Amino acid sequence: MNTLLTALLLAVVAGNHPVPDPLLHVASPDWRDQVIYFALIDRFDDGDPSNNDQGAGVYDPDDHRRYSGGDLAGLARRLDYLQALGATALWITPPVANQWWNGRYGGYHGYWARDFTAVDPHYGSLDDYRALSDRLHRAGMYLVQDVVFNHTGDYFGYDGHDPTDPAAGWRPTPGSVPVTAPTQWPFSLNDPRDPAQRQANIYHWTPELADHGDRDQELHHQLMGLDDLATGNAVVRRALRRSYAHWITEVGVDAFRVDTALHMAPDDLRDLFHNDDADVPGLQAVARATGREGFMAFGEGFAIDPPFGEAQARRIEGYVTDAQGRPVLDAMINFPLYGALNDVFARGSPPAELADRIQRMMRVHADPHRMPTFVDNHDVDRFLAHGDETGLRQALLALMTLPGIPVVYYGTEQGFDQRRASMFAAGWGSGGRDHFDTAHPMFGYTAALIALRLGNRAFTRGTPWPLHADSRGPGLLVWRMDHAGEAWLVAINTADSERAARMPSGLAPGTVLEARLDVLPPSDAPTVDAQGALEVVLPPRGSAVWQARGDAHAPAAQALEPLRLAPR
Repeated sequence: MNTLLTALLLAVVAGNHPVPDPLLHVASPDWRDQVIYFALIDRFDDGDPSNNDQGAGVYDPDDHRRYSGGDLAGLARRLDYLQALGATALWITPPVANQWWNGRYGGYHGYWARDFTAVDPHYGSLDDYRALSDRLHRAGMYLVQDVVFNHTGDYFGYDGHDPTDPAAGWRPTPGSVPVTAPTQWPFSLNDPRDPAQRQANIYHWTPELADHGDRDQELHHQLMGLDDLATGNAVVRRALRRSYAHWITEVGVDAFRVDTALHMAPDDLRDLFHNDDADVPGLQAVARATGREGFMAFGEGFAIDPPFGEAQARRIEGYVTDAQGRPVLDAMINFPLYGALNDVFARGSPPAELADRIQRMMRVHADPHRMPTFVDNHDVDRFLAHGDETGLRQALLALMTLPGIPVVYYGTEQGFDQRRASMFAAGWGSGGRDHFDTAHPMFGYTAALIALRLGNRAFTRGTPWPLHADSRGPGLLVWRMDHAGEAWLVAINTADSERAARMPSGLAPGTVLEARLDVLPPSDAPTVDAQGALEVVLPPRGSAVWQARGDAHAPAAQALEPLRLAPR
């Protein structure tokens, strides 16, 4: 990068002026080859303290409910840190103008929109956002924006509800700051006491969701008191398509993470992304017009199966392809896998539960390699809130060696145990110090895992074959990854004692396995015996990654039988 361009970019981050001709639009990557870093804007870094206090009493880094000061400029100045970790894409929480306070809690997180087309002043300006996009693209990285189609902020509720009279029991939210209703039309039409606004039907005039098992409530009632948009209304969908096209065309966003996808009908999501309206087309068409043939839209569906179940996995798959075989979203976040990873590596469940989840994942989902995977995020407890560091290392090893697009939640690489603590010293929960420590042991370990994954297509393209899984408490789990003539073995012992097992490998007799994970204590590499079996021995809480080497290597995983772990 030349000196003049560097100076211009630094000026943008400082909030002085926009970059001339920023690099906003780049071709889509193959998302299977990406590792995403997920950052909560307000809690990552404060690059411009002048935007912290907007004069509404909502900025207070000592209060976890209020703004801490993180912004887009802070993200832009920390891209070297993300690249040192090995991340190839940055996912950020919604940067849109928000309701800042609902009388009880703050909208620092970005999910309480008042205007879907404006940058919240706490985060900076449109020029700041364009500068972040520019810097990411010049670094060969990609930008993922969190988007919300299902609701706005918390501007109204109900004290008693009569479904035949939307005005009965309706009340505005007391203490809403900085406005009492969304400022963007048609979302500003939120008062059913006005006959014209009621007739517009921009909202579902409904109270709080009370029964999560009731599909009608799930689709039409308020989630956490947030005003539920009537996405079945074509006017609403058209306004949402126009709003989110803005971020693709004007900022150069490369992918969307769709919040609360299960609270919308698949038909409505399909319309948002695939509508052929010539004037306000679906978002995939908008992205293609910018050169993004592989624009990625992945949905959040908080759906976790119990051990040896797959109903929720099938449910979320219905948001990728609908009942008529038509495309909806490109992928869904793999919540069922998240549940199994935490149960096995943090809570001591038998490894057989994860082995079964791997087999079901490959059977249920049409394209598991494009499903984002994770061990913790902003909506759930940190892994270290209920697990230990060894378990986290094992969970991350599994994450990086199984199909899916790994997502690292900010701070996991620094050993965070609080859900939304700040990375920067002045923010809430930081302990008064910055946490951009590339010498931290968890940072180094995570970086090594990312390098292992991205350097070997067996992990980004391969097919997993569980070879062994203990079924009674913590113990040994071994799986094989195959791709294009390569074979790798991943072995993890979750028990506090040494574990050993002999298992079929599907490899040719005499195949030598070479250790490939230097950051772990070396373990004796097994050799495939004359019967094509191998014996794996791991120390307490030990892990190993081996690659099959030598002329004797002849992968034959197709001959392996799936592990019989539970009745199908």
